[in-house]
Amino acid sequence: MTTSTQYDLRDEGRRVMDQMKQQPNPVVEARQLMSQTIMAHVLLGLSDAGFYEYVAGKDAFSMGEAAAALKFDRFTFEAMVEYLLGCGALVRQGASDTFALTDKGKRLFNVYTRGVLNVYLGGYNAVLRSLGKVVAGELPLNDGSLRRSTRHAAAGTAYSTCAFTIPDVFAAMRGTRGKVCLDLGCGTGDFLLQWVLQAPDARGIGVDMSGAALRQARETAQAWGVADRLEFHEAAVGPGPLVVPQGALDTVEMVTSMYMLHEFGRDGREAIVDVVRALKTQLPGRHLLALEVEACDPEAFAAQTPPAAHFGRLDYRLIHQLSGQGLPRGQEDWHGIFRDAGCTIVEPGKPTGGSLIYIAGM
Repeated sequence: MTTSTQYDLRDEGRRVMDQMKQQPNPVVEARQLMSQTIMAHVLLGLSDAGFYEYVAGKDAFSMGEAAAALKFDRFTFEAMVEYLLGCGALVRQGASDTFALTDKGKRLFNVYTRGVLNVYLGGYNAVLRSLGKVVAGELPLNDGSLRRSTRHAAAGTAYSTCAFTIPDVFAAMRGTRGKVCLDLGCGTGDFLLQWVLQAPDARGIGVDMSGAALRQARETAQAWGVADRLEFHEAAVGPGPLVVPQGALDTVEMVTSMYMLHEFGRDGREAIVDVVRALKTQLPGRHLLALEVEACDPEAFAAQTPPAAHFGRLDYRLIHQLSGQGLPRGQEDWHGIFRDAGCTIVEPGKPTGGSLIYIAGM
């Protein structure tokens, strides 16, 4: 590892002083970067600990009552509240221990922000915090300790897509006039739950490899009173038929894949073709709706005019490289994949929040 004994810190200091004569000020940029990082950890910590659910629908909260109800460590919670107070996300009400969210706080505590933090900081924290060891060759990227947190990634995807992306998906699904949806890699069933809640005649069938996720999906369906319209089966999506109870798929009218098909690309393009072809063989005549993030070429991304408002697509690309998943693909590539699998293109790619909705006729 490089240390300060290998270069002259006086020269480095003078370089900073020279840079500070220009704008933007690198010292301010560095502080802002660090503060954003700390803020992200504070917000994710509160999300993990159940604080979002506690304050949902409340105009204000008592720090003492919240700490007692959630069984928080009072010292740590107070420090986090005071940090948010100083950042302008909270405001104290009078001289009490009661606080309210400011307009800034409401933006930081919205479901989209929570979703992004869960996906990236929660889901890929292990690999991101170990980049030094990985790039130095001290730790291989396929080390088990670097696996993503599927709990965070799944929950974060549900949180971050519910505002505008999933409503667009539902509109596309209604356009196919299908009512019974098979969701591939359904996880804890958040997508299917939203699907049946938005239409009384909608039904859903979910498949996933995680028995624990499916148990939670069934419990959630029961809690929302829609267990009679949702069913879940443990099965692996792959180049062969879905292994589910006989007759379970007979009523399926459409198949959905939320940010999943690209992951088979870790084994090459043909692996995705094989999966789609297997679905077509088992479920001919149905529509396959795939939601996928837009492809991102780093050089083209940097050269955009005007510049991108955020690095969302670049972030997504990086974590998929580091976690060994398939990279996002362009529209023409997806069209070719569907055609090679024997499908027709029904929807070539409707944009929605940095993602594209594809519909293929199987």
